[in-house]
Amino acid sequence: MGDENKAKEVMAYLAPSNTSVFDHLSEVLTNVALNNTENPVESFHKISREVLENSLRWTDEPAPVKQDLSKQVECQNLFKVHKAEADPTTSISKASKVGTDTYVPDIMAETEMLNWTGLSVGGVNATRIMLSIRQLAAVHPEFKSVRFFGKVLGKQADYYVCEAEVTECDEAPPKGLIPKHPEKRNFEKAQQHNRFKYYVCHSPGAPWTALPNLRYYQLLAVPNIKRLFTGNLSAPMSTFPPFPGETEAEYLRAKIAHIGERTVMSPTGFFTEVPADPEAKRKYHSIAPSPEWAPPEDLAGYAAEAWPASTWTRHYPQVPDADDFGEDFVPDETGKWPDIDPESWPLRPLVDEEDVPLWIARQCSHQYKAKAPVCLISRQYPGAVVVLQGKKFVNFYIGFGNQENEKMYTPTFQENVVMPPVCADVIYKVHREPTIERDADGNITATIPPEVKPRYPLEGWLHYNDEQADLRDKMYVEWEDLKKKEAEEKAAAEAAAAEAAAAEAAAADA
Repeated sequence: MGDENKAKEVMAYLAPSNTSVFDHLSEVLTNVALNNTENPVESFHKISREVLENSLRWTDEPAPVKQDLSKQVECQNLFKVHKAEADPTTSISKASKVGTDTYVPDIMAETEMLNWTGLSVGGVNATRIMLSIRQLAAVHPEFKSVRFFGKVLGKQADYYVCEAEVTECDEAPPKGLIPKHPEKRNFEKAQQHNRFKYYVCHSPGAPWTALPNLRYYQLLAVPNIKRLFTGNLSAPMSTFPPFPGETEAEYLRAKIAHIGERTVMSPTGFFTEVPADPEAKRKYHSIAPSPEWAPPEDLAGYAAEAWPASTWTRHYPQVPDADDFGEDFVPDETGKWPDIDPESWPLRPLVDEEDVPLWIARQCSHQYKAKAPVCLISRQYPGAVVVLQGKKFVNFYIGFGNQENEKMYTPTFQENVVMPPVCADVIYKVHREPTIERDADGNITATIPPEVKPRYPLEGWLHYNDEQADLRDKMYVEWEDLKKKEAEEKAAAEAAAAEAAAAEAAAADA
């Protein structure tokens, strides 16, 4: 029994898997008998290895490979139809009119027009965006119109921006404040901008996220800030000058309003101003398409040299002016405050700043200029374009959201700027024992501190201003020599011409 148990222990050690040693030996002997192997003892190891390779099998099933199907799910959800709500009492679906009154432009046709400018999101992404915007319009029947604003680039992720126009702001003004209170005016002066609701997402087809409403102080502060977006709406804002907002979502909303105020425009006469009329239940000024506008037969005028003041108009809400309440703006005897006129929404002609054209206009075809599309490319905001073709025009923006500044910064010459001590004794102190002098009795008579010379600046080095002065003097001397040489050559040429003229006159007299 002892030998048998020992043999079992050896077999268990040699064969920890499901196949025992006896099974393997039987398979090897079967292989030798069937193949009539010559010298099976010498080739035993080779036959054993072949049997092991042929009978190899996995003991455990491998873990399934995980695939990210989020993009496929997003695309599949784009084709879902919004169902009408059912009556809770009768369980009968109501006749749904969701989305019938909301205008959604043909984004695929707009993409075809944008291809003339070289800026586009691509045909596949445009299809996803169009389906996603239609779903957003179906969920929000209060929207008057929904359009694709553009794409704002970020460091970690990009923002696809959708613009929805509403009849009035969806946020109530602050209560319990006097009409000229700064917080109340901060809200009221941005109401025209808040009639546009913006939604963003990181990829075409992803769920839309609404941006917060705008404030007047944010609209004033955003032109002075240059900052790259991170792609995270909840990222904290720390800028200089400081921005009156806490997250990147608020900064993005203010930046979109600033870009729209500078780059969104339409052909002159396409929109007309609609003043506020309380009797007609219009509390705010607005604009509306003019039924009298018709595109000209020849579109070449929209790309001519005189196009800014005559053919194009900015129709996005402008930045309101600051309030100027006089001393007479006080409540009357009954405690009623004077009425404040609502913010205007004027149509503004394009005016170049500092005699620098802000837009580059061109026609996309030189063969048939009368009907060729007209493209406008912004120099102030790279990535902002406007395309006009027939009765249709489209505004589009794709970029980092920062304004282009073509002025190069050059530091001014400072008279008192000198090279600081690099390794002077005032910065790096070297400790050395002072020299002590004693008298004959051993008393200390004098203590002489050690002299430690700084390593820099070395002998012959010049300060910054000295180097600039020497360089300036050298250039001035070379310039004077060049002017002197040119004057001498000019005088010699004039003298030679005079001598030649005199010689010709003498020859004529002779």
